[in-house]
Amino acid sequence: MDIPTPQEALRKLLLERLRPLVPDRAEKTHGMHTHSNQLFSYCCFTTERIAAFQPPRAIIGIVLNGEKEFWLGDVGQRFSAGQVFVLPAGAKLDVVNIPDERKGRYEALIVEVRNIPPAISAMPDVTKASDRQVKHDVTLTAELVDALAHAALTLATSDHAQILAEHRLAEVLMLLRDDPAARCLFDVSLRERIGRMVAVDPSADWTADAIATKLGMGASTLRRHLAHDGTALREVLAVARMQIARNLLERGEGNVTAAAEAAGYASRSHFVRRFRSVFGSTPSEHRARRL
Repeated sequence: MDIPTPQEALRKLLLERLRPLVPDRAEKTHGMHTHSNQLFSYCCFTTERIAAFQPPRAIIGIVLNGEKEFWLGDVGQRFSAGQVFVLPAGAKLDVVNIPDERKGRYEALIVEVRNIPPAISAMPDVTKASDRQVKHDVTLTAELVDALAHAALTLATSDHAQILAEHRLAEVLMLLRDDPAARCLFDVSLRERIGRMVAVDPSADWTADAIATKLGMGASTLRRHLAHDGTALREVLAVARMQIARNLLERGEGNVTAAAEAAGYASRSHFVRRFRSVFGSTPSEHRARRL
């Protein structure tokens, strides 16, 4: 008999705790269902693809049935029932919702995060630099399962218990504060915003003017902010493109040439030099260590 991993056991427990909120009913309909002004569930019965999904507010989501995929350019991530994901406000991703084969539907519970309490927002960032990758899946703990269940159940009646609901959600945010996957809820640096833009189209001509226009600022202001952070646009672009290449190599989905193309480099030798300058090893050496 297969023994579940700690994360699998916590996912099962979370689903059991949330079941009273979203019971199995035959009359469920496709689309968004409102439970309160911050709590929603979403249901669909056939695989659906949503291009350029962009939440107006930050969200914490739990997959209840089926599977969900997020795609940023060529980098994808899949979530199954019981997994928790987070998205910052304005994040533009392609989404695929895949119904469960047995139950015939995909379903997720969604909590809107409308503000971060100042006391939590001001906490020091202890995330290691090596953890700062594009990832959305949250690592569950027993404390987080309890907090999520309490918050969801309270939010479902938040029209009558708004203060308590805010307190419950603050507990969730406190526990998420140090999880690399949830860092985007609290602070998205200028470098990370540029990196997400590059990931969508790494081969584009990402000039200072083009990036600044998308960010709603002037090119000189963009350069000044980056300089204040101790970096330059060229370095930010290189790291963003190399991260795309590293993700491909780590997934084992291509060779060095394919990684160079995915990162938007026409010259393999130029790509190899840049990759080594960012990660301290060649793409081939990096790939060999991961296999």
